Amino acid sequence: MKLGSLEVDSPYLLAPMAGYTDKPFRYICKRYKAGLTVSELISVNAIYYKNTKTDELMQKSDIEKPFSIQLFGADPDIFLYAAQVVEHRCDCIDINAGCPVSKVIKAFAGSYLLKDKKRLFAIIDKLKKHIKKPVSIKLRKGFDSYSMNDIAFYKELQERGIDFIVIHPRLRSQFFKGEIDYEHVAAVKEALRIDVVVNGGIDSVEKLEKIKNITGDGFFMVGQAAIEKPYIFEDLLIGKDTKRDLTFIKNLIREHFLLMVEHYGEKAAVKNFRKFFHRYIKGINNAKVFKSMMNECSDSKCVIGLINNLTNA
Repeated sequence: MKLGSLEVDSPYLLAPMAGYTDKPFRYICKRYKAGLTVSELISVNAIYYKNTKTDELMQKSDIEKPFSIQLFGADPDIFLYAAQVVEHRCDCIDINAGCPVSKVIKAFAGSYLLKDKKRLFAIIDKLKKHIKKPVSIKLRKGFDSYSMNDIAFYKELQERGIDFIVIHPRLRSQFFKGEIDYEHVAAVKEALRIDVVVNGGIDSVEKLEKIKNITGDGFFMVGQAAIEKPYIFEDLLIGKDTKRDLTFIKNLIREHFLLMVEHYGEKAAVKNFRKFFHRYIKGINNAKVFKSMMNECSDSKCVIGLINNLTNA
């Protein structure tokens, strides 16, 4: 199937999430049939000023096909420079016009671009003129209740050549809480020729079916739920919410941790893996105790031993 011009083997896509969608985690999700993987959001300024840490965010595994790099920034010329630098490393460039965090907004980037559409259009025009790879955009339904996106805005994105749109149908002012307006996405899908991806609140097959009743079939992007159960992509494909046993979960945790050791080195992997470990063991007996023990681990031997000793007893 095609998402814009990208060949994907599943309509269920992994959302970009700062601090989470690194190479090891994306590999895990791709192995469980995520149709598209996307990098963490990457600053165009960091690329322009050659920040050495930025390269790590763009590294991908061989099985990530297609792979998109998400960029955020405010200056159209710097945005183009960054896109040209990374274009050979991905299959798609994604413009972030949805991030709600204050430091991004203060830089006139992320969802601020929904208030400054002239700047957003200038970025799109630069990229579509000079970038050969597909260009997508991920955004919210508006900045606040006074600046909601209308259908004319989405049609303008389409006419300027955006290949597909991902909508998280909350306002920037809602951050990650409050009602998700799936009817907004349904209206946009009805009005446009290009693909419109639904993002937000998809945590089970049951929830997906409720959303589909509003938006219709198509493409869907999963974020937070994938951190706890990256196999959700497999569940969505087979149309059944599965309950994985503890042996499965332990093997998954172990595999993920070892991938992080390979990617980051032991010391950084132990530190960076804590947030994943805490989410993986959510709901098991004595989870609080295991989380505390994980926070005290400082080497691989400790982490592997802790994983091996996980129990529901």
